[in-house]
Parts: sequence; C-alpha cells; structure tokens
Amino acid sequence: MSTPFRTPPAINPLDQAAAYVTPYFDPSIPVGDQLINLWAAVVAARNLGASDVIESEFIRLAHDTGLARDLGHHAEHDLRHVIRWAMLDRNPFG
Repeated sequence: MSTPFRTPPAINPLDQAAAYVTPYFDPSIPVGDQLINLWAAVVAARNLGASDVIESEFIRLAHDTGLARDLGHHAEHDLRHVIRWAMLDRNPFG
C-alpha cells in the first residue's frame, strides 16, 4: 500500500516577513525608531505582494504590536504615510 502524497503547506512570504520583523516593534523601543523599522520592513517586503496587501499587512502589524496606539490620534495617517514612502523607496526620515 502506498502512502498518499501530502502537499506541503503554502508559504506566504509576506507573512514570513511580518513575523520576522515583529520583534522590532517592541514597546520598549522608542516610537520614532519603530517607525523607522516599519519603513525599513516595508522597503524590504514591497515586492512580496500587491501594494494594498502590503499596506494592510503592515497596518495590521502596527496595530497588533501597539505601535498604532503609541502614535496616538493621527496613527492611521502617519502609518500610511510611512508605508507609502517605503513603497516608493523614498526615505521620509532623511
């Protein structure tokens, strides 16, 4: 009797990228440094999916890690701004 072939689970590179950078959003890291980390993570991951999917993933990551909360009232605007610049490979910090 032969064993049925099992296909390996699908690997989503964007999920892997988000999991890899999550430690860089620790609340003990200053918020400004976390924003720079967000920018760098999006620059590195920008070719792993459609721009709206990447934006959604990193917005979710910012909420899950508390970065959005720590940014305060204009968090969504600030996060989208940093992500948009990263997608264009432009540095809003320099």
